[in-house]
Amino acid sequence: MCQRHLRRVAGARDRIRARGGDLLVVMPVDAERAEAWRRREGARDVLVAGDPARELYRALGVGRGSARALLLDGASWRDGLREAARLRPAWKARGDDGFQLGADVLLDDRARIRLLHRASSAADRVPVDELLARL
Repeated sequence: MCQRHLRRVAGARDRIRARGGDLLVVMPVDAERAEAWRRREGARDVLVAGDPARELYRALGVGRGSARALLLDGASWRDGLREAARLRPAWKARGDDGFQLGADVLLDDRARIRLLHRASSAADRVPVDELLARL
């Protein structure tokens, strides 16, 4: 999850919780690296889970990108350049597999999936307003 999207979603966390939802970030890294990412990004109230075997990714049908898609994705380039300018290489923030795509999964208060958005690139995320509208 890019830092900008995390800030938007975390900023709306109270509204998301008020509607019975919550935030969960799953990363294709071990639990220690996921926790280090959470601390580094200042995501104190966001639940972060490591999934190094990518079991949840496979269960949800979340795919992997390709080098070609990454090279053609301007938003990913912009995010990568921002991270590089801050001396934070993408592989430290995103795990060992830079091609693993993400997903936005919205659960209701009964843990039913209300929205499953499989990202087509690192920058392909669901806007906060749409997440709120689905709760």
